[in-house]
Amino acid sequence: MNSKNKTLYSFIPFLGIITLISFWVFKATKPFNTETYFVLGLVILIIGISLYFKITSYKSEKAGLTAEDEFSKRVKEKSAAKAFNWSIYMWLFIIFLVDMEPRNKITIGLGIIGMGLIFFLNWLYLSKVGISDENKD
Repeated sequence: MNSKNKTLYSFIPFLGIITLISFWVFKATKPFNTETYFVLGLVILIIGISLYFKITSYKSEKAGLTAEDEFSKRVKEKSAAKAFNWSIYMWLFIIFLVDMEPRNKITIGLGIIGMGLIFFLNWLYLSKVGISDENKD
């Protein structure tokens, strides 16, 4: 399988997620409350950010460039590492300050969405500021 087809096939999960969210919104029997609109907005935001990355890599491949250069890969690695560290503190904050009940699924969902947003903010910061050379003495 060549890389262009592989990139095109990577858009299929987005179509599935958008279809499921649309189905959920249109089949909901109760009117949404504020929390539901907030979570739905965050989910759509994360899907949009992910779709932006996929479209950018597809355009790069279509232009004959590599999908990700060395700097982009390094920024993603650093962002993921920082996001993991910050998300641990976020989960500690959630566990200590939010009354956790087994029925409260929204808290876990918000935590996972928060981890994605923390990764994006780290990526945005590191892509603008750059990465210091860790091999200096």
